Parts: sequence; C-alpha cells; structure tokens
Amino acid sequence: MDQDIWQNILNKLEENINQQSFRTWFSDTKLVDFSNNDLVVKVTTQFAANYLNQNYTETLGEISYALYKQRYTVKFISPPPVLNNGKSQQLEYSSNRVMLNTKLNERFNFEQFVVGRNNNFAYSAAKAVAEAPGYTYNPLFIYGESGMGKTHLMQAIGNFVSQEGRNCSIYYITSEEFTNEMIDSIRSNKMPDFRAKFRKVDLLLVDDIHFLSRKEGTQEEFFHTFNALFDTRKQIVLTSDRPPKDIPDLENRLVTRFESGLLCDLKNPDFETRVAILRKKAEPENIELSDEVISFIAESIFSSVRALEGSLIRILAYTSYNKLNPAELDTETVRNILSDMISEHRKEISLDNITQQVCNSYGINISQIVDKTRKQYISFPRQVAMYLANLLIPQLSLKEIAEYYKRKDHTTVLHAKKMIENQFREDLAFRSQIEQLIKNIKA
Repeated sequence: MDQDIWQNILNKLEENINQQSFRTWFSDTKLVDFSNNDLVVKVTTQFAANYLNQNYTETLGEISYALYKQRYTVKFISPPPVLNNGKSQQLEYSSNRVMLNTKLNERFNFEQFVVGRNNNFAYSAAKAVAEAPGYTYNPLFIYGESGMGKTHLMQAIGNFVSQEGRNCSIYYITSEEFTNEMIDSIRSNKMPDFRAKFRKVDLLLVDDIHFLSRKEGTQEEFFHTFNALFDTRKQIVLTSDRPPKDIPDLENRLVTRFESGLLCDLKNPDFETRVAILRKKAEPENIELSDEVISFIAESIFSSVRALEGSLIRILAYTSYNKLNPAELDTETVRNILSDMISEHRKEISLDNITQQVCNSYGINISQIVDKTRKQYISFPRQVAMYLANLLIPQLSLKEIAEYYKRKDHTTVLHAKKMIENQFREDLAFRSQIEQLIKNIKA
C-alpha cells in the first residue's frame, strides 16, 4: 500500500516534468519508510539525494495533496558509502603517475562559472564528478549549443582535480585532435603508443565529441578506449552540441555507452542569469557599467554566454580607443556600439511556431494536425511536431504537449518521440529533413 502511494505520486510527477529529468532522477528511487506523513525515499548517491531535497520536495508535497488531500513530506536519502578498511572508498591513483597534456585554461574554474536555472543541474553534476572522479557519474555527457559553457564546465573539472593535488593524469583533447593524432599514429606505425597513452589516463576530457560523426575508424578506436577506461573506473567527461542519440551516424554501441552515465544539457540563460554573467565577466576587466546599461545588454543579447562576453570586449575596446569612462555610457551609445550583435525582435520558439513549420513542410493545415484522424499523412507530421516540441521546448511537460495536440495523455507523446528517434537514426534523408525543420523553427 505504501509503495502504491509513492508510485502514484511518481506517475503524476511524470506527467508534469520532461522525460529526461524524470528518467535521470526518479527511475531508481525506492520508498523505504512511511510514517507520520513522512515518505523516506532511497536514491543511488548522496549527490542525487541533495539535489532532490533542494529542488523537488515542494512539488512532490503539492502532488500528494492533489492526490490524497494530505501534504506528505518527502525526504531523499542515499545508501551509506562503501568502506574499505574503515576508510571511505575513493579513486586510487598510482604514486608515480605523470601528468599528461592538461592544456587547461586556469580561468575555466567553478568559481568563475555563473550558475542559473539554465545550468544548475549541469554545474552540480560537474562539481560532484570533480569531487569523486570515477565514482559519481561516469561518463558525464554535457551538451548544448555553442557558447553555453560546456568547455568551461569540462575544464573546471580538470582544474579542480589538478588543484586538489591528486597525483593523477588528466588529458584534455577535442575529438578532432583525437582523430588527427590517430591518423598520424597510423601513418607513422605508432598505434600501440597511441592506445597506451589514452588508455592509461585517470581523467579523460573530450570536447566536441559530435565530430566523431561519420568517422567509422575513429569511432572504433574510441569505443575501445572508452571501454578500457570505464572498466578500470577512470573518469570520462564528454561534451557535444547535441545528445548522443541525435549525433548523425554515431554507432549505436557508442550511443548506449554515452547514455549509460549522466546527460546534462545547458540552455540559454534567463534574464537574471545574463545580468549576473555580465557583472561577473566585467569584474576582472575593471569595466564599470551602469545598472541601466547592464540591463539593456542582458535584454538585447541572449544567444549565448560567449555573445555576452563579446559585448563586454567590444565595449572595452570602444571606450579604450575613445578614452571614455565605461560608467558614463548610456544605452543609446551602447546600442550603437553593439548594433550588429543586437536583435531588435527576439523570436521565442513556441508550439504554434513548431506546428506551423511542420504543417508547411508536410502540406497540411493546423486544423488537420490536431484532428483525431489516424491517417498516416496526418498522424506522422503530428508525431514529428510532438517530437520537436519535446526537443526544442524542454520546459514543457509531456502532458502539456499532448493537450496542445488534443491527444488523450502523455503516453502519445512518448510513443511519437520513440518512433521519430528510431527513424532519425536509420533514415539519412529523414534526418536531413528534421535538421532543416529545426533550422527553420529557430530562424
């Protein structure tokens, strides 16, 4: 009976949050105690327990009240750490391990990373990996569009481990560099050295893993490198501009391995986070800007963190050349300085926009796509639209998407998502069509 209560709460929660979040946080939960209106739920790690206690207890309390007219308090706990001879289990490093190719930018650390609602999950996961590499989440896969801070978070992990004084090898490399090194090693007949170098590191950081797309030989080599490190509990951190399943022509065995750890996405920062980023980035450059100007920039530039940094560099160059005090700049002057960076009209991705683009692509109208018919020429575009809605507007719940398209419940959206993802992997022409649709929607 107690387990039924928790399962009912989970079922209701699943309808109201996106599937990725539900699968990540709640698939391995188990109710272990229920008394005095308190539900004690066990999760796999202390990090997960801390995150859930901070972010979900209020929502779960509201769901319990809606279901049972009784507000239950949910407390998440983790199993005690595994002990070896009375000491906490931790990753062991060889005492004579040599540091390799760190190539890390010391500015990319956790202290300089501005945390907001768009990146709190990824930041927390990266910090947890840095504190217990090889044991917390392995691999850690961070994805998002260019300029969102993926490389910053990845290198922050490496810098944290290095600064902690652990005697371990850290190797940072892009997937393109990995490919080039492999080609050079084949050409010079040094593949055994290449393999030995990568398969003996303690912390492997690989940036832009999506560049493995369509490189069968490199994928084969990286697959064995991944297995060698994973089997010896060495930490792997990967970044990409998209989740594993959406990387074209990535072997399924790599997709499943990349998805076996923790996937974190970085989204566009909201207004408050953009203001915080501007203030944080302005400090080391001694750029003093008025609150009005800061707000104007945050409202006008929203494409990426990198664009915000670029706006400050542009202002610094302008004021330095013209011998001006940045604090005296007004919004009109800043508008002129950043004229080519500012979009006057921001276009938000909406369900209406997605639906219209899909209808245009398949030659149907909006009244048809929400109709109850199951005819293939209508139902398939509807599945595409629901898939894109779930992909491009992650804050929407499956239930909200189902309601918009006048479907019975969220399971319809799940089915559509699975169908489109399968065809996306197998059909190159369809994949190109979907990618063009996404470009049109974002244009």
